[in-house]
Amino acid sequence: MAQDAATIPPRGLGQLQISDFLKSLLLAALTNILLGLYTIIQSGNFPTHADWIIMLKSTIAIVISYLLKNLGTNNTGQLLKKDQPVVTVSAKELDKVIDKASEV
Repeated sequence: MAQDAATIPPRGLGQLQISDFLKSLLLAALTNILLGLYTIIQSGNFPTHADWIIMLKSTIAIVISYLLKNLGTNNTGQLLKKDQPVVTVSAKELDKVIDKASEV
């Protein structure tokens, strides 16, 4: 169960975490896989050098867009709004809530 106290919701507006960058890379990778498959299906050939350039540009655009979206989102997922008040939850209270939720 919970070992440490946590804050709910976490910080948001103007904050980036490593997970945001990793998620943007995953999104870009999946998009490029789909672009590659689309090229193979349409032309029947492996992507050309020009196709790889387009995929690289799309990767950069996806990463930048995702990170900018996360920079402008507050701790409750609202775009360009102030962070909502943070509630401090003790580890014991969090354990009680988790136990109660797992019973349902």
